[in-house]
Amino acid sequence: MMTGFRRITVLCAVAAALALCAAGDQPAQAQYFGMDPGEVLFGECRECHTFEAGAPHGKKGPNLWGVFGRPAATAVGFEYSPELTRSGIVWTETTLEKWLRNPRAWIPATKMDFQVPNDEQREYILEYMRNADIAGYMKALQGLKE
Repeated sequence: MMTGFRRITVLCAVAAALALCAAGDQPAQAQYFGMDPGEVLFGECRECHTFEAGAPHGKKGPNLWGVFGRPAATAVGFEYSPELTRSGIVWTETTLEKWLRNPRAWIPATKMDFQVPNDEQREYILEYMRNADIAGYMKALQGLKE
């Protein structure tokens, strides 16, 4: 879990990074003050989700740890919309990228009301998630995910 100070630091970094993104073609690390751009941007996701092995679900969304290779709406203990439950989606880089772009364009009745329209920012978020849970990601690639 993120401490209050860490949360404020990440939120300030996100706000500053987003402001700098509008400034032009600076290298990503400069835009994010030397921090991992994906981790900074994932701070927005942490408003609703958790992303730690064994952690409880977030305030409004499920724990995303182990999401690669997992069928949508199957994290035990979280109540999903019926539409997402029936969707048949399996979370891969492709489906997560599409989901982050605009979840309601895909599943209009989803509970998720956040989107990441910027291609580069979506890639940073997915890269952070891959690297943070590399073992889960590799299992998903090999088809070993339960």
